[in-house]
Amino acid sequence: MSAHHTMSMLLPVLALACSTAQGAAPEPPESAAPQREDTGAPAGSTGAQRFVDAGSYFTSPAEIDAWYGLLRELNDDFDLVCGDTFCEGDYSNYMSLRFRCSVDEHAGTIGSCVWVLAASNEEILPSTGGVEVDARIFVCEMPVAPGTAVVDLVEALSAPAGRAIDAALPGTDRSLYDGLVECL
Repeated sequence: MSAHHTMSMLLPVLALACSTAQGAAPEPPESAAPQREDTGAPAGSTGAQRFVDAGSYFTSPAEIDAWYGLLRELNDDFDLVCGDTFCEGDYSNYMSLRFRCSVDEHAGTIGSCVWVLAASNEEILPSTGGVEVDARIFVCEMPVAPGTAVVDLVEALSAPAGRAIDAALPGTDRSLYDGLVECL
């Protein structure tokens, strides 16, 4: 047997011996069943929070329609307020890309909501004919109160009076518009 072959067989044994001596336990065989503590969580879960997109959280057709209807309304609202507010500064062409919320799939409460927008400013370079572009992406954290139920958010923003963008967020005196003002 060559010295190279002997060393290649001996190295894994030495590595295991050294790691065990340092307090590391060997990995259990893959066939061993995982050991879990009883946390009172639903069967098959680990008890840890798990967040999903709000659009994936809703299951009934009415809830799904309400969520996507709200998203369309928010885009329309942004277009209406942009011309008199945000779109008069350095960037005149803000576009709403997406309003997105994370939801704890078991509790139905919001983890966070962001509104992602894009804007740009373009300048023609007279000497070259080139176009210089300053493009930006804005990720705006929305001031949603911790522990807000996603169904309460949809209900508050879908109220018939006024625009969704101006509605008071549940548990606060703030609106999505306020979050945009702070961000933009």
